[in-house]
Amino acid sequence: MAADQDKPLKAARVDGRDDQLARLPEDVLADILGRVPPRWVAASRCVCRAWHDAIDAHGLLRADLLPLSFAGLLIHFDKHKYTEFFARPSAHAVSGNLSFLPSAAPHAGTIWDDASDWDDYKIQNHCNGLLLLSNNHVVNPAIQRWNALPPCPAKDGTWYMWYGGHLVYDPMVSPHYEVFMVPRLRDKDDPYNRPDLLMEKSEWPPSPCKMYVFSSRSGCWEEKYFTREGDAAGIVSEMQVGWLEFRTAVYFRTALYIYSEAAFLMRISLSDTAYHVIKPPFDIKVKDCCLHTDIVRSEKGVYFVAFEDDKCWLRVWILNESCGQMEWMLKHDKDLNPVLARHRFDQRVHGPWILEDINYNLFRSSHSSNDIKEASTEQIYEWNSDNDDDDVENCHRNKDGRRKEYDIQILGFHPHKEIVFMSESQETGLAYHLNGSKIEVLGSIYPKEYSCFKELLNDMEYFTSFPYTPCWIKEFPQNN
Repeated sequence: MAADQDKPLKAARVDGRDDQLARLPEDVLADILGRVPPRWVAASRCVCRAWHDAIDAHGLLRADLLPLSFAGLLIHFDKHKYTEFFARPSAHAVSGNLSFLPSAAPHAGTIWDDASDWDDYKIQNHCNGLLLLSNNHVVNPAIQRWNALPPCPAKDGTWYMWYGGHLVYDPMVSPHYEVFMVPRLRDKDDPYNRPDLLMEKSEWPPSPCKMYVFSSRSGCWEEKYFTREGDAAGIVSEMQVGWLEFRTAVYFRTALYIYSEAAFLMRISLSDTAYHVIKPPFDIKVKDCCLHTDIVRSEKGVYFVAFEDDKCWLRVWILNESCGQMEWMLKHDKDLNPVLARHRFDQRVHGPWILEDINYNLFRSSHSSNDIKEASTEQIYEWNSDNDDDDVENCHRNKDGRRKEYDIQILGFHPHKEIVFMSESQETGLAYHLNGSKIEVLGSIYPKEYSCFKELLNDMEYFTSFPYTPCWIKEFPQNN
């Protein structure tokens, strides 16, 4: 991914001895290392003991420059324009406010405002501090820098296939990023998306698999072919399982892992243009609405998460890639009901984490308090309350009709610790420690006056979230 000039300095070994540079006096060595970019300092810390000690002793790698330090959770509510930030108050304020982008409207708006540009701020993918938006912008919200990508040659794919964008960025290696457009199958239930009979029986993913890759170094898209090593996931007719707009991709050690709607992983190697298909650790029925599965990157690498909503049961596996093998190892298998029973969730809980509430604050700055009050009043008349009691009752019941004790949703994993972030009843943020099965109550994630942004008061409230690791390094390709 990076050229030679983007690699950190290395201490060479000659006849089993460290290079002369590694044996310089510590203050001289610290002076030299202090003149290189922060990403090089971070990588150079791992070169040898002398460099490690010099960097730590002289405080060359400041905590605020660590690109991979965890800051909090970015949470996008479907009726909001901007993504909210949920975290402890910190010295470096991270915000979901993307109004610095050129197409931004002056305020967050409501459901009655022109929402034609709302999708511009949807986050398709993220990687090490950068965000890929649906309007083809790559954004670093920590330093408010952005790039607009040129049109991709892939366009919309074919009648049965389309391309999804995935971001690759490692500031420890290079200031440049890449965007991979990877083919995905459309919904088979749509008669207009059906491939011909011959195509239905072909292998998926195909080999070679054509992808489009954008590099910020060259500023253009390139057509690349990746060859599959090992078996395919299946045939096209089996892999067309339905339309899911959002699927996770994680970057780890020069490989991009993409979780497909058909419940298989595609591991794309960036060093040798090869890819592998990795099956999940157990057979998954993709139509099971009570089973939620995903992949995450955490302390020890790539994890597979399965949460059974009706049972409140959490299982976590780690992908072991040692000795050329790819094997899932069970890390955690737990009924969360007894753990949650030891805590009482006050829906009015405050702190130590807080939600930014950027949408409400922007909305309030451009509307009077009377406008907000009138908006809420208008919505009351649109509220179909005839079935309200049934709706509330049914949404907290299991398949067998028993009332659910807890309504838990997974928000994401801590990138450096084995901690699962969850929400209870879509209102209270929780942190669950895999080691020790301890739960911390973080605070309220429910946005202020969220009803002002909804069409109907009893609308279902959907949101997506992910842990954010801000990158404070100022190096970023120039805007187009």
